[in-house]
Amino acid sequence: MKIFILGSYGPSLVNFRGDMIKAMVDSGHEVVACAPDDEGNIKEKLINLGARYVSIKMNRTGMNPLKDLMLTLEIIRKVKEESPDVFLSYTIKPNIYGSIAAYFAGVKNIYGLMTGAGSVIRGNTLKLKFIQRIIVPLYKFSFKKCKVIFFLNSDDLELFKKKKIVDKQKITVIGSSGININLFNKRPLRNLDSFLFIARLIKDKGIYDFLNAAKIAKEKRPNMQFKILGPFDTNPTAIKPEELKKWTDSGVVEYLGKTEDVRPYIEESFVVTLPSYHEGQGRVLVEAMAMGRAVIATDVSGCRQTVANGQTGFLVPLRNPLKLAEKMIEMYDNPEMTFEMAEEGHKRAIEKYDVNKINNILLEQMELK
Repeated sequence: MKIFILGSYGPSLVNFRGDMIKAMVDSGHEVVACAPDDEGNIKEKLINLGARYVSIKMNRTGMNPLKDLMLTLEIIRKVKEESPDVFLSYTIKPNIYGSIAAYFAGVKNIYGLMTGAGSVIRGNTLKLKFIQRIIVPLYKFSFKKCKVIFFLNSDDLELFKKKKIVDKQKITVIGSSGININLFNKRPLRNLDSFLFIARLIKDKGIYDFLNAAKIAKEKRPNMQFKILGPFDTNPTAIKPEELKKWTDSGVVEYLGKTEDVRPYIEESFVVTLPSYHEGQGRVLVEAMAMGRAVIATDVSGCRQTVANGQTGFLVPLRNPLKLAEKMIEMYDNPEMTFEMAEEGHKRAIEKYDVNKINNILLEQMELK
């Protein structure tokens, strides 16, 4: 069969869907992967996976109706050109406009992967409530075209049910997009003082909470190290480079830049943190656990399903830098406890989040095996 995969960020095709694409190719299918080529070398990487790359222009955060209509028409054109048997999308715009486009392009087998509900659906500000009045009907319409909708966690599914976006559609909760445990293999601890934040540098990922927690903790334990890894973003809530520079200049945190390979940075960390406001699944938490690192995350959707509180790390209250600081200090002061959490997390990652197990579920549900 011929499979068309649509995402909203080029590198994610390789970094997050690469193992799935390889599994599809290894099962004898032709794969066409489509997303904005934000980094410039996606084509070669996909060729190495056995797939073909198709570029598309897409503003993943924009809300211009005319541009979104043009995007839908462009997806229809590209899908018609490829004439796939199966269409799979992930993230908000591909799920909505991609599913609609695939339907009008005549694709019979359409699937959607919900990698996270996002602040647009979860938010309760006046602005977000207004946006929801537009986006919820679009979600309803598009998801009715899907044979199966995959959710990473049950919290997001319940939210979509509450908003009556999904009802009688076939739903599968896969629990994770999975990680390659051969790549994210266990690494020996190199230090006992480095706490690492990995995410896009936006408010919803908890960047400000991490910064404030680092300041609190460093005042009490000056030898603790706090490091930030991730790209700046176009999101309206993103921290600006000049703002982050004030924190680095003060010595509270160190900014490591962005990377295509987080493994060396996880290896150099003692604990990995993700004080996010919501996740489909905190992927970086699983990657850290697989590499033998304890983790700290917020007690929110996508994180609470991943972190066993008190066993593989800690869950802290949302938007609470003080509690985050307290738990980081506790892990720093009690390295033996943190070692045990890291060991337990490694076992959990191997047992639950092996990408081969997740891909088997996906391919079976899409009737590709």
